[in-house]
Amino acid sequence: MSDTGNNVTLLFGIAHKDVKSIRVSALLASLLVLAFWIRIHGVNAIPDGQFTGTDAYLYYWQAQIVSEHGQLPDRDMHRWLPLGRDLGQTLNLYSYVLAYVHKVVAWLFPNITLYHVCLYMPVVCFCIGLGALCLYLYHAHGLMFSLTAGLILATLPGSIERSTAGFGDRDAFCLMIGVLAVVTYLTSLQRETPRKRLFWTLASGFIVFLGGISWEGFGVFLSVIIVVELYRFISSETEDRLGLYALWVCCFVPTLYLASPAYRNGYGFAEHLAAFVLIPPLVLLAMRALRSLLLSKIDRLRQHTRTTSLVLTLAFVTLALGYVWTQQNTFADTTVPISDTPVMQAMTELRAPHFGYWVARYGTVFIVGSLGFILITLTIWKKKGILLSLPLTLFTITSFFREPLDKLWGEPLGNAFFGVAIIGCALGLLLLAWCRKHKISTTELIFVAFTAWFLAWGALTRDAKRYDLFIGVALAFVTATLIHFAAQTFSQKLRKSVYVTDKFRQDFKSVVLNTGCVVILLTCLMCLPINHAHTYRSFYAAKKMRRAKPGGNTNVAKAMHWMKAELPDTTVVAANWNYGSQLNVLAGVKTIIDQDTYLQHWIHLYDQHVLKATSEREVLAFLKTHTATHLMLVGYKPAITFLRGQLSDTFVPIYPKDNFTEAMVNIWEIHYPPDIQTAPKYLKTGFPEIDEGLGLQ
Repeated sequence: MSDTGNNVTLLFGIAHKDVKSIRVSALLASLLVLAFWIRIHGVNAIPDGQFTGTDAYLYYWQAQIVSEHGQLPDRDMHRWLPLGRDLGQTLNLYSYVLAYVHKVVAWLFPNITLYHVCLYMPVVCFCIGLGALCLYLYHAHGLMFSLTAGLILATLPGSIERSTAGFGDRDAFCLMIGVLAVVTYLTSLQRETPRKRLFWTLASGFIVFLGGISWEGFGVFLSVIIVVELYRFISSETEDRLGLYALWVCCFVPTLYLASPAYRNGYGFAEHLAAFVLIPPLVLLAMRALRSLLLSKIDRLRQHTRTTSLVLTLAFVTLALGYVWTQQNTFADTTVPISDTPVMQAMTELRAPHFGYWVARYGTVFIVGSLGFILITLTIWKKKGILLSLPLTLFTITSFFREPLDKLWGEPLGNAFFGVAIIGCALGLLLLAWCRKHKISTTELIFVAFTAWFLAWGALTRDAKRYDLFIGVALAFVTATLIHFAAQTFSQKLRKSVYVTDKFRQDFKSVVLNTGCVVILLTCLMCLPINHAHTYRSFYAAKKMRRAKPGGNTNVAKAMHWMKAELPDTTVVAANWNYGSQLNVLAGVKTIIDQDTYLQHWIHLYDQHVLKATSEREVLAFLKTHTATHLMLVGYKPAITFLRGQLSDTFVPIYPKDNFTEAMVNIWEIHYPPDIQTAPKYLKTGFPEIDEGLGLQ
């Protein structure tokens, strides 16, 4: 009977676990379905073959090349003519993923085209990243916490705008890779068995490699892991898992260096790629190895392990700052958020977000989330948390409230306060790690990771609003943390209150009462106040924040359709830079500049010698040097160019056939006179290594 009873108990236990797993899976799947459904809400408004972002056409174009030829060429000779685009300086994994995902999907569903894959890939990538984050939070903090954070992130307009169907850019893909890299690394730190630690370490290292060949800015995600390891390094008394960390570094540092020329001899946007992606993990590895060597050789240092770690960290940080200082002049042209070039200033997505921007995209979440970072810091580290809480407060104020405060005290002083906040946060984390006397808890480690995430992406978003997609992860996590902390505090005080009866305590257990409080607080956060809560703008973000480019029945779309039908694919069209990739895809022609901003100086030269030119010969010399056969102008009689006026027979009007002078879009075929000569000055790239090779110095 005893054995029978044990077997029955075991069977009930297994059945209970199965039911729980099914319930958890169903709830998380429902969350992902909601996130997916919101993001495909506006897909019917997108004309066939079009996207809601200009860069989407570039990745679609490259994916077509990969699908047809199996790989991208060294140079794309359909754009940036006559030199072509050097693809060795780009990180093109996303284009390969699009092409090969389509091959797999088309094998199962032949009616699915590459365009459909590009259309829906941002939604799929966001949902995969959201699912990975929720699974990790479920194992770390429980189901209710996971659902709370996931629901906030899934419905945030700021997280929806750049992950909707049709956006087509790689932002959601990079967010997915970043989330996977961080959560797998955190998982590896929390596993006890050697086999599991090894598996998750290798998984994280491989994912970092994928991120490294996907985007030049992936080093920001990598910095989150570096901060976590640095915190562990300073707070630990003994060297722990050095071999696993070395293995993790070996997974992506040598492979990235070998895989892409951008890491070996990068220029332009890739000039400092190796310094920001490959060097930091190697430096931390060297620090850990040096500390291990010093502790093994000098007995006296074993009593001051954390101090030794702090001194090593400050020494290497000083060296890093010295490098940045010596290279500061080069950052102006290669670092997007601080670029002052005219091209970058023309990009609205690279402008600093105003206060209304935060309200529209994050409702009260950016307020509650920021407050959460400040308060939870005091909860985890008690009184010592003030070392981080105060600079976090200053960071929040100078980031989210930058616009009204800059009007009050001026932008230079605001930037100075922001710099103080960044330095204070960095020093606060270092000192908290140095003061740590007990083993690091899982909660503390996770909070350090998301604090680093918040600081890194918050600092970038402060100057360029296109990065706000990434900050949503940290805000959702800490908002959920604050909600659960408040709910738990309130439910405990309510149960202990003298005004509550024993029957109430019996009917409403701690778990039930705590869950009810979480639901109420979450509902208030998402629905109140009515004019600012993010829930009311979720579908607007999916349907109307991004419109199709160039649009369904617009003049530009008609012109491109005409070019596709009437002009050969050898045609080279000179047009404004933001139409470049659209012309490649929709019109099927070659171009001389585009939104890739590979050679920003060429965009400047086009503006100077075409739109602002003072003579036909100047325009013709520039266009002939770039092998242009046609010119397209968009806009009603712009004052900055004489080309809308009476031109010679060299410019032959070909589109539109009727009312050419009154049309918004004009296309000319260019018949160059024999005496028009090319001029090397029109090919200057702004990169000494390229100009020298072309003899343009």
